[in-house]
Amino acid sequence: MKHLRAINKKARRIDDAVPQMEAANEAAAASGATPSDMEEDVVALQQAPRPHVPMGCTLSFSPGWEVDAGGGTAGLCQPVERDIYDCYVTCFWPVQVPDHVNYSPDWASNCATATKDWRNLDLVFP
Repeated sequence: MKHLRAINKKARRIDDAVPQMEAANEAAAASGATPSDMEEDVVALQQAPRPHVPMGCTLSFSPGWEVDAGGGTAGLCQPVERDIYDCYVTCFWPVQVPDHVNYSPDWASNCATATKDWRNLDLVFP
């Protein structure tokens, strides 16, 4: 039973292509092709072949991730700033970014402490 029906030209082309693909796969299977020969080349967010290099914030430098407009990191300590491109491409998924409205209301409460800590340092002059 088919629950979805095509409502535009692109969807109709997909509906027309599916039986053709199934027929081609059956013909390939009948001729003795292995399943790996019949697999389609589906590539998501990458181009094959590429070397496997673990990516992360510590292995790449992307201005905008490490520093804010003032050259520091205090401005990056808001969830809205953590949802930028490098967060979900090279570091982690946006779902892992704390949400200060629903889940972690005090998440950003200690963010400015790094900029305030210099006042607590004792200066020693030789």
